[in-house]
Amino acid sequence: MNVDADGVQSGGFVDRRARREYGILCLATFLIFFTNAHAALLAVVFQSHGMPIGDVGVILSSYGVPVVLFTLLTGAVAGRIGALTTLKIGVGLMALAFLSLQWTAQAFLPALGSRVVQGIGYGFLFAPLMTYAQSRLSQARFVYLLGVFSSMAPLAQAFGPPWADYVFFTFGDRYLFLMGVMPALIGFGLLFLLRGEATVPATSLFNFRIDSLKGKGIAIVAVFVSGSIFGFLSSFMAGAIHEKSLAIGWFFVASTAAMFTTRFLGLNRFSAFDRRIVVGLGLSLMGLGFLVVAMGFEAWHIASGGLIFGAGYSVVYPVLTAWISEGLPAGERSGPQALFNAAFNAGLLLMPLPVSYLVAFVGYRGALIGLAVLGWAMASVLFSTQRRKAH
Repeated sequence: MNVDADGVQSGGFVDRRARREYGILCLATFLIFFTNAHAALLAVVFQSHGMPIGDVGVILSSYGVPVVLFTLLTGAVAGRIGALTTLKIGVGLMALAFLSLQWTAQAFLPALGSRVVQGIGYGFLFAPLMTYAQSRLSQARFVYLLGVFSSMAPLAQAFGPPWADYVFFTFGDRYLFLMGVMPALIGFGLLFLLRGEATVPATSLFNFRIDSLKGKGIAIVAVFVSGSIFGFLSSFMAGAIHEKSLAIGWFFVASTAAMFTTRFLGLNRFSAFDRRIVVGLGLSLMGLGFLVVAMGFEAWHIASGGLIFGAGYSVVYPVLTAWISEGLPAGERSGPQALFNAAFNAGLLLMPLPVSYLVAFVGYRGALIGLAVLGWAMASVLFSTQRRKAH
């Protein structure tokens, strides 16, 4: 039983107030990523204005370049001004840039500029968000509570894309961005109800010792692959499902339901197993889910693919996040988390460009199968290294 300084059971939190802050942060994260989930419709919006698929791929991927660069910088920035302040800056920039698409989505260069600024904001917010969440938790139930928290962003995928789909096909993009930015602005306001974390000494750019990553390099590669696969959801899954004349909610709602069920009921149990096995199984299921969607043609096929994908993804990100932070005090996590999340975002946000050409060459089905093979290949590497470790 964890007891804080006031004699109150913390239940996995550093103190009594941290429990409330954890709840506020979960809600704020859901709202912020609800807005961000509208990216699932961006390819459809841009194409509705006559942009060729190649230009769409450039705009979508251009978002990833500043995300990766500024995610790497957050280790130093958060070390100097705090993770919470860095997070506020990121959310504010992202929301304003998203809103600007209301006026820039019709043309290539203006839309490109909006996405770059949005990427800068996202780069500032992602790693500090995880670092601040971890600062509210004690080691008891750390993986479980971190897994529940990290579910907030994917949870938004169950509601954001179908809502954006409805708004766009009912009203066009006239109100899409104005209505879509409202949740992020509410989430931004909630951040001001949180305490700043304990003072962290000023840090260098990456804020970590190389030896702190010993044995964790494969986790960096695995999270890049996970991001590459997950990135298809926010870029092209809507187009892939629309091509089958089906509603995108079949996939997004099913995948989120499976993810939540798995995290709430099974993550504590999974954390007892070797991380390579757990992540490898998760990536295998993500690939299988994509294969089912690629070969399916009815709504229940798409929902089944979503269930399988969500069950797999549910364990991958939180287990890898805990792996990276393993053995490090709270004051030394911002740098490794920045590098870790930069790798995730590199896959998530830079892969849409090559994938757009893959879609143009082999179609959505071929792209889904190709990403499934990528997940299975990474899983094979994890399984093989686990066997060598065992011997």
